[in-house]
Amino acid sequence: MKTNFLGVFAVVIFGVQISIAQDTSEQDAFEKFKKEQEQGVQSEETAFQNYKAEVTKQYNDYVAEQERLFKEYVGQIEQKWGKKNVYTSTKKEYVAYDQSFTSRKAIDFEKGTAKVEVLLTESEARNQQLVQEKLKELLMNTVTTKGGDDPLEKKTHVPPTAKPLLADQLQTVDGKTVTNAKQFAEQIVQQTELTKETVEGKDGIKRVVVGVQIPLVPNHVKKRATEFKGRVQNEAVRFGIDATLVFAIMHTESYFNPMARSYVPAYGLMQLVPKSGARDAYFFVYKRDTLVTGEYLYIPGNNIELGAGYLAKLLTVDFRGVKDPKSRIYCAIAAYNTGPGNVAKAFIGKRNVVQALPHINAMSSEQVFDHLRKNLPFEETRTYIAKVSERMGMYAEWSVNNDSP
Repeated sequence: MKTNFLGVFAVVIFGVQISIAQDTSEQDAFEKFKKEQEQGVQSEETAFQNYKAEVTKQYNDYVAEQERLFKEYVGQIEQKWGKKNVYTSTKKEYVAYDQSFTSRKAIDFEKGTAKVEVLLTESEARNQQLVQEKLKELLMNTVTTKGGDDPLEKKTHVPPTAKPLLADQLQTVDGKTVTNAKQFAEQIVQQTELTKETVEGKDGIKRVVVGVQIPLVPNHVKKRATEFKGRVQNEAVRFGIDATLVFAIMHTESYFNPMARSYVPAYGLMQLVPKSGARDAYFFVYKRDTLVTGEYLYIPGNNIELGAGYLAKLLTVDFRGVKDPKSRIYCAIAAYNTGPGNVAKAFIGKRNVVQALPHINAMSSEQVFDHLRKNLPFEETRTYIAKVSERMGMYAEWSVNNDSP
């Protein structure tokens, strides 16, 4: 995705103050860029391209460091849990280990389950009281967790959420919302069948994994969506886009999991990739090129702002020339997942959006949808456009009033 950086050159120089904490090297790069302008050392174009290159280097360095830390993290898990039992966070599942890698909690935001597991020696696993106490403690932690306490999260400075991740999403056996984590944990451990499995870590030691799984409330997705309703509606109005589109994208990307992290990696509710979508969105919103980190994107307000901003860019810049509003939305949905170039490729075999416009405009919106479903380069995107389009209907009432979907 290409952005017309020169068109907003003057704005960059006198750019707005940003809220993201800046790395020293990024500040130095921007100061150097301004100094060059003041002294007239280089042409405007050359100076800005140099600044852009320095920011690109920061992105590359950031991604490399994130990959290094993740590889180190996986190695620590393998030591005790074994290579076949490594589970880490995804877009739709939050997984966190304790600092000693002897317990983990996993919340599946798509399937609506929460599971806790403790890693014990064979003798510890035979001590029923010890097992129950460890599971109770871990369950209490899971009920109240706001994230940010996993070893990798600490190293990458992931901020905790404002409310517990499972707030209002658990209920007691008699159907009441959980308000007392300790009582709930005791109830679950006493009344739920435990799972046991023997694993062997890379350290050669056999251990026993004891766990328990609990369901979330049936309407857990709606509960989480409600938490972000106001912010989504505000950003939709701000950028002049349909709130149902933002909700549907968020639902499909993360199931409203604010701690979502994909393998790419993409971060947060709307799964923004720092060096592509997040970077483009930040420039579109603030008219300044800068390093957008995972730490920044884990904050729901930041993520929703840039996610909505990126959708606005796709609709008003990349696919502005698409005449039919529904066709434009279909193209934007696909581009959010795979990029504008691949959308163009689905129509003309090459990644030129401008050249693809006449082909898109020659079709009805239904034909555009069907064409994308059949011709997008990746199966993931072909499925994605269908899911998002369908889910927009789930949130239709939220775009005009306060009723729930």
